[in-house]
Amino acid sequence: MTKQRLSIIILIILSLAVLIVAGYKISEQIGKKKISEEISQEELELRYKQQNDAFFGWYGVNKYMPYDKECVWKTQVHMSFYIRHTGKTITAGDVKTFLANPENPNGTPRTWQDDETGIIKDFVDWFRWGQNIDEFRFYSGNLQDILTAYCDARPGCPYTQLSKLTPDQIIELDKKYLDPDYDLVLMW
Repeated sequence: MTKQRLSIIILIILSLAVLIVAGYKISEQIGKKKISEEISQEELELRYKQQNDAFFGWYGVNKYMPYDKECVWKTQVHMSFYIRHTGKTITAGDVKTFLANPENPNGTPRTWQDDETGIIKDFVDWFRWGQNIDEFRFYSGNLQDILTAYCDARPGCPYTQLSKLTPDQIIELDKKYLDPDYDLVLMW
């Protein structure tokens, strides 16, 4: 085989390799575009609304919202109610970790339905369909009543609303809700 033929064969092989790699890259980009087009803007907004309702009680907010320290108390009340009814576990850390990245690895918007662990997906799904809103209002009202009675018995208690409590303090209220004889102590 001559050097010229060998050079042509090598050139053909390299050209094929370049075409294969370029084709893969184009296919990958088309795949990303197709995935993002599979979800309409309306569907994406609905998923964000459902996610925000479950995590923060932000009814009607239909865009990606990061973990919000101002609403961590609502998140904890929702999670305590969920844990009470399902026996499943979810933590503020689970929610915070999930919301840390608004995009999936492929670049598409990340919503509760993209949860790899199943923890977030189960929670939002249950919150959408499984919970009784009247029972939830009764539960959160009872937590507020427990807090009010606690503060009425302790002059100088700075807490008037659940929104002023930490997640650990809400967990303490939940323990008192379960057991009226529980010795509730809220540090301030």
